[in-house]
Amino acid sequence: MARIFLPNHFLGEVRTILILIKKELLQIFRNPILWKLVTFLPLAEMLIFPFAADMEIKSLDIAIVDHDRTSFSRGIESAFLGSQYFKLVPDIRSAKDGELAMKKNKVDILIEIPPNCEAQLYRGEQPDINITANAVNSMKASIGVAYLQQLFTDYFQTISKQGNASYDGQQITVMTSYWFNEKMDYKNIFVPGILAVLVSMIGAMLSTLNIVREKELGTIEQINITPITKMQFFTGKMMSFWLIGMVEFAVGLLIMYGVFGISVQGSIAALLLLTAIFLLAMLGLGFMVSIFAENQVQSMFVLIFFFIAFILLSGLFTPLESMPTWAQIINLVNPIAHYISILRSIILKGSSLFDMRFYLLGISIFAFVTNAVTILFYKSRAV
Repeated sequence: MARIFLPNHFLGEVRTILILIKKELLQIFRNPILWKLVTFLPLAEMLIFPFAADMEIKSLDIAIVDHDRTSFSRGIESAFLGSQYFKLVPDIRSAKDGELAMKKNKVDILIEIPPNCEAQLYRGEQPDINITANAVNSMKASIGVAYLQQLFTDYFQTISKQGNASYDGQQITVMTSYWFNEKMDYKNIFVPGILAVLVSMIGAMLSTLNIVREKELGTIEQINITPITKMQFFTGKMMSFWLIGMVEFAVGLLIMYGVFGISVQGSIAALLLLTAIFLLAMLGLGFMVSIFAENQVQSMFVLIFFFIAFILLSGLFTPLESMPTWAQIINLVNPIAHYISILRSIILKGSSLFDMRFYLLGISIFAFVTNAVTILFYKSRAV
């Protein structure tokens, strides 16, 4: 049987890198604070954020100013009382009272029913019902108005079927279905995004703080006088944090399935491959920042700047398609935006690796550039 002989030089390189990886892992988990930040903090955020930052609107304070005072207007009020989303605010007798209550944040939406509304409905006319929403929270206002429109549609349809009005706008039946998120559960969208942010933070922040801390303590200078090459040192550092990031990602997938009931519809192998490349990109960003930062404070300010920009433009809170053109252009170099799209597509839609090829290309280019810059300046500056 043929044997494969590897050069002694190659075996020595691998042995040195493995020793460095072991040294980094031991150093991390011997630190009583750092290993807790690596393990418990990401898990706590994964369990808390999706519940605390839920953008679903579960309760809206509604005030009704009834100028009609008929069975029709009283029926609208009864429809609101039977809804789980609306809470009627009493003692609002006029539009002025509703405006004052809205200024005090006691009312989210004000509904004003005009006089002769029922009579207009019986004559086949279309009455104008005024809806005023508190748009300080624009998302709450827009979703609340959409709820109201659906409630009014259902109510008009009910009275039309009962033959109590000549309302003829319900001749078309609209059938609605939701793909990939049938129950319209916001956690199905938010949890993969939170997982992407946590993987990003683990990759970039741990690598940056570790390198900068060693620069401050002077241990890197001690390593520089050893036979260890800078490529060995760089690879050993990167692989240790890469392993931690992959383990954290796997645990995040288990939490996503066990706690939130979200299962991966696509290929887990493709998901792991793309995550591995994304972690290389985030590690490259972290090392690149550490090359130029003189201390941990500087490195944290730079990383916070990058993360605020990347996360706000990533599509975690706002759909990418709703952003202006200049923001969408910036997102071409935003790895977190690509990675969130990857997670949502593979986890919810079951997209294949081929479907994700453009996102893969973007992340790979980012990883190559950041790591190339790191290696270049790592050698020239001797850290």
